[in-house]
This record gives sequence, structure tokens and C-alpha cells, in this order.
Amino acid sequence: MINSVLIYPGAHARVSEAQIRKVESALDSHGIKHARVPEFPADAQAVIALGGDGTMLDAAKIAVERGLPLLGINFGTLGYMTGLESGELELLAGLKGGPQTEKRMLIDISVERAGGEEAVFTALNEAVLIRRPESGLARFELKCDGSAVCAYRADGLIIATPTGSSGYSMSAGGPIIDTKLDAFCVCPICPHALGSRAMVFSPNSVLAVKNLSRDGEVTLTADGKALLDLDEGDRVAVKRSARVLELIKLKKDAFYDVLYKKMN
Repeated sequence: MINSVLIYPGAHARVSEAQIRKVESALDSHGIKHARVPEFPADAQAVIALGGDGTMLDAAKIAVERGLPLLGINFGTLGYMTGLESGELELLAGLKGGPQTEKRMLIDISVERAGGEEAVFTALNEAVLIRRPESGLARFELKCDGSAVCAYRADGLIIATPTGSSGYSMSAGGPIIDTKLDAFCVCPICPHALGSRAMVFSPNSVLAVKNLSRDGEVTLTADGKALLDLDEGDRVAVKRSARVLELIKLKKDAFYDVLYKKMN
């Protein structure tokens, strides 16, 4: 049973004050306490994100850090990850009944640099190594559990989770992976080789990408946010995180319904 929630409208979401108040009114009608970021009540039991998938990605960081489940209400355009549409606020009553949750895989991204420096990041959708606009084709070497897999000359390389497989990776030609599965998808962006294809790997694998491009020609991003520019020889390792994101389910799983409606 969820009696108190944190509302996250998102920094760039096109959600009006009137729309936020409508959600708050719906919560009030079911006796559910609420607060908006940057407030964070100690008794908060869930996070509700108002917006689209970008807002969901931002809210997911808060939810994972606090160990709370996340519900998205779609006020955006796609809303692949959101659990409700803006016209379904009456279903918020389900929060009081102890809603079901679905666990989503996260990835840990570590960057090993010369001199032993290392940085670690966590992402829900994907890690992307992308060439800078003024640079030529980027060069990468991919290994899985220490074994060589492929060498790439491409605009970039995407390592996506099942959640992220319907985003950037799909746009680059990668497969859509059922979100009930745990797996990695590695998808090159505009590869300069006929044999370069997207590949799916076991979630128990550790993937390592060595940057063979010159210093500063490739940028590492996670969930759409730039993290750092890579130097030649930097190694980016990706593995399944020990943490997961829990998404609240208040209606029948509509993942494939959403895909059909948005892609046709």
C-alpha cells in the first residue's frame, strides 16, 4: 500500500501547473499524501514522474538512489516507459491496493584510463560512444568477457538494455528486446562495413569497448547525458548493475500496444 509519493514534473517536461494540480487533486481524492521535488518527505513510498521518457530517465535516478518504485504519467509524446496516460488519473486509486511492480535492468558503466583513473556511472537505457561532429569515423574494439568480438569503424556504438532497446538503439537498426528479459544489445551507428550488425549478449557478460580514436574525438554518454570525452586507449566496461529500477504497474502491461501505436 502506497500512502505518500514524491511528484517529479521534470526540468524540461511540458507539464503545466494546472496539469500538476490535477494529478495532486487525484491523489488527494484517494487519500495519498504528496510533495514535489525538491522536497523529499521521509515517508515517501514511491516517485511519480510527470512527462515523457526523458522525465522518466531523470526520475529513475532519484528512485534508484532512494530504493523507491517509480510510476510515470505520460504528458509527453512517446511514453514507452510511462505506466499511465494523462487521461487515466482515476487509476491512481490502485496505489492504495499494493500495486505490482516490474523490475528493469540497469547497467554500470566504468571508464578505465591511463594512470589507473576510473569513473563509474549507472544507466537505465544505454551507454553510447559517439564521435564528435568535427571528427572522422570513430574506431572501437569490442570484447566480451575478455574475448575479442568485433572491431568497428562507425559514427558510434550503443550498448543498450532491454528498456533502452526501443530508443536510440532501435533508431540505429538494433532489435527490440522484451523488457521482461535481461540482456545487452550492442548496436553500431552507421558502421563502415557490410558485416557489422547489432548483437545481443548475456546479462552475465562483461562488455569492454576500447577507444582507438584520437584523444577528444569520441564522447561517452549515458541515457542521453554527456559524461566525458574519451582519450585514445580508454576502456569502457559495461555490466549488469546489482541495482534495479522498479516500475509500478497499475494496468495491463501495454508495452507492445504502445510500440504498435507509436510506430504505425
